[in-house]
Amino acid sequence: MMITLRKLPLAVAVAAGVMSAQALAVDFHGYARSGIGWTGSGGEQQCFKATGAQSKYRLGNECETYAELKLGQELWKEGDKSFYFDTNVAYSVNQEDDWESTSPAFREANIQGKNLIDWLPGSTLWAGKRFYQRHDVHMIDFYYWDISGPGAGLENVDLGFGKLSLAATRNSESGGSYTFSSDDTKKYAAKTANDVFDIRLAGLETNPGGVLELGVDYGRANPQDDYRLEDGASKDGWMWTGEHTQSIWGGFNKFVVQYATDAMTSWNSGHSQGTSIDNNGSMIRVLDHGAMDFNDDWGLMYVAMYQDVDLDSKNGSTWYTWVSVRCTNGRRS
Repeated sequence: MMITLRKLPLAVAVAAGVMSAQALAVDFHGYARSGIGWTGSGGEQQCFKATGAQSKYRLGNECETYAELKLGQELWKEGDKSFYFDTNVAYSVNQEDDWESTSPAFREANIQGKNLIDWLPGSTLWAGKRFYQRHDVHMIDFYYWDISGPGAGLENVDLGFGKLSLAATRNSESGGSYTFSSDDTKKYAAKTANDVFDIRLAGLETNPGGVLELGVDYGRANPQDDYRLEDGASKDGWMWTGEHTQSIWGGFNKFVVQYATDAMTSWNSGHSQGTSIDNNGSMIRVLDHGAMDFNDDWGLMYVAMYQDVDLDSKNGSTWYTWVSVRCTNGRRS
């Protein structure tokens, strides 16, 4: 017994050392931007975007302090199998005062299990809240394919000719569904869930230096038991995406075609708003964007896009982004 007690402090010290080494293995990634500006006529900086546009040009046109603090750690590893825990906390303030308090947003908190299925090597099982395979035009801060949110999925299943990914995510709309109380008056839900089911096939080699990604998303409103949607609600919808990526001049060019219907025409990115009234219709988008490096010091980013939302209610919109160019010096940011 005395021998066991004498060994205990040493065992505790060794365990503490192992835990300390593991604590130092936390992965940190971050993003932050902050600045200040004035208008020519006086007053604070005014950021703007074109009428009907869903995004703004980033360079010199961001009026807030925004940051993301991303922490993650590998929790377990045995051979090729592993579990990884990932988090992301973001916040934004309006650049008005020295002290600006705000509630942070928990953007990501998920667990990822890699190579857990022996007959699906290279695949990843995940569950939780995450940014899921987002596609964007960086120079105008526009996400054209983004179903991020709480969910679960299986991604990067190697089929030999491409990689298959399956996911389901959820977001909510305020109100949108109702039931009847005991006195036959309408009782509205505070929020109504919307589910999105996503299938993607990526890495399809089409030509030297070129790959194709295809995807389909189905979104629907999912009211709780005994609740119903308002008359005229779009209920559900689809979005189809095809994206060709070509390596060019040390960079890339992406050509994208998307088509969406009904509930998927609100955000036009893959999120569903199935409780929205008079939202039935369609959206078509044709987009070309990319970046290239001329040498170690100079590069170029560009975008051209046409988007048309045609709703049955005649309340659609058309968004043109003609050829827009941004020169870059050094690393792109």
